Amino acid sequence: MNTTTIYRINETDRTIDIAQSVQNDDENVHGAVLNTRTFTFDELMNQHKVFREHTEPFDTFRDRLHSALRIGRSIEVSTEDMIARFIAEYGENIFFKGFVSAVIELYNAERYQLLKPNDVVLAKLNKSKIQTSISEHINAFFDTQLPLICSEAYFSHTVTIEHFSLVSGRTVIAADDYTFNVFHESDNCLLAVLAEIGQLVHRYKWTRCKCGFCHRLFLDVEGEVCCHSAECIEAQKQQKEAIYKENTKAYSYIKRDYDAFVRRYKKMLVEAGIEKYRPAEFDEFMQAKQERMDDMNKFKKRLIRNGLPTKDLIDLSEKYKAEIKALADELVERFGRKV
Repeated sequence: MNTTTIYRINETDRTIDIAQSVQNDDENVHGAVLNTRTFTFDELMNQHKVFREHTEPFDTFRDRLHSALRIGRSIEVSTEDMIARFIAEYGENIFFKGFVSAVIELYNAERYQLLKPNDVVLAKLNKSKIQTSISEHINAFFDTQLPLICSEAYFSHTVTIEHFSLVSGRTVIAADDYTFNVFHESDNCLLAVLAEIGQLVHRYKWTRCKCGFCHRLFLDVEGEVCCHSAECIEAQKQQKEAIYKENTKAYSYIKRDYDAFVRRYKKMLVEAGIEKYRPAEFDEFMQAKQERMDDMNKFKKRLIRNGLPTKDLIDLSEKYKAEIKALADELVERFGRKV
C-alpha cells in the first residue's frame, strides 16, 4: 500500500500538525486533515534526539528484510512488533515509525519484481540476481537516508549539514463550508518536515537549550533557561518574583548606604564653603553623584531582569563611593578648609 505523510507548520505557535502513513489517494489524504496530531517543535526535537540515539533496531531490521527476500518468492515483513517494542522502551516516536514505513514500502515495491504473475518463468530464472539487486537498493536506502535523518543540523543553527536530498511533494488543500486547510506532502521519512523546521532554526538562530525547571531540551536562542510549557513558564515567573523581592530588598539597603555616604561628603563640602563660594564645583560634585546613582539604578534593573545576585551592585557601589570621596577630598583640598 502506497502511503504518504502530510503536515502543516504553524511558525507563530511553533507547532506542526502531522498525519502520518496516510493512504496516498485524494480521498484519504483530504480526510486525513481532520485527523492530524499537533506536536510542538520541542516535542519533535526530543523525539528526534531519541531516534538518533537508538538506531540499533535497524541493524536487525535490515537483516530481517534480506532474509525475507530469500524465503520462497519473498514474504511480507510485519513491523508491528518492532514498533511496539520501541514504543515500550523509548515512547512514541514519529521518526522511527516514519523510517520503518518508508523502508517497508521500498521493500514491497522492490519485491514485486519477484511476484509478477506474468513473469513467473523469468523471475525463477533471474531470482538470485533480482534478490541481490533488491538487497543493494535496501542497503543504499539505509546508508543514505538514515544518516540524513539523524543529522543534528535540523535543531541547531551552529551545525551545518553536508548532505542534501531532493524531495518533491504536493500542496494539499482541504476545504469545506467552514474551514480551509493547506498542508504539504512529506516523504514518510519526514525529511521535508525536518528541512522546514531546520530552516526556521537557522533563520532565528535557535539551538538546543536545557530547561532549568523540567530539565527537558527545548529550542530557543542560546542562554534561555525556560522551555515553552505553561508549567515551567509559571515556575519561572514565580522564581523571578522571588528574586525581584529579594534583590529589591538588598538594593534598598545598598541605596540607603550610598545615599548616607554621599550626604556625609555633601555636608563636608557645605561646611568647607564650597557650595557658597564655588557653586560650579559644587554642582560638578552633585552631577557626578547623580550620574552614578542613575548607573546603579540601570544596573539594578538588569540584575533583577536576569535573576543575578546583588554582589556586583555592591561592588559598583563601593567603586562609586571611592570616586565620590576622592572628588570631595580634592575640592576641599583645592578650594575649602578641612573639616
